[in-house]
Amino acid sequence: MTSFRRRVELKAGPLVVLLHRLPRAVPFLLVAALLLAGLGLKGVAGAVLLLVLAALLGLLVALSWPVLQPSARLLRVATVALVVAAALNYLRS
Repeated sequence: MTSFRRRVELKAGPLVVLLHRLPRAVPFLLVAALLLAGLGLKGVAGAVLLLVLAALLGLLVALSWPVLQPSARLLRVATVALVVAAALNYLRS
């Protein structure tokens, strides 16, 4: 394990523990709220919410990367890329 990966895991540990302690519906509702609010708001506000969502999803992808199959990796990276693309599109408009 690289030292960078270890540092990311140590920094993200409290967030992962917090998410694990919440009722199962709460993380889903958080993601749904960020996505819907980000898509509903135009301009910078929507882009910021979408970028927060992309950062959260990217962190979860990074943490789960070693155990994912290549097809699952591709799907998760594509999802994060799609959210980032939507955010950049909002910043341009």
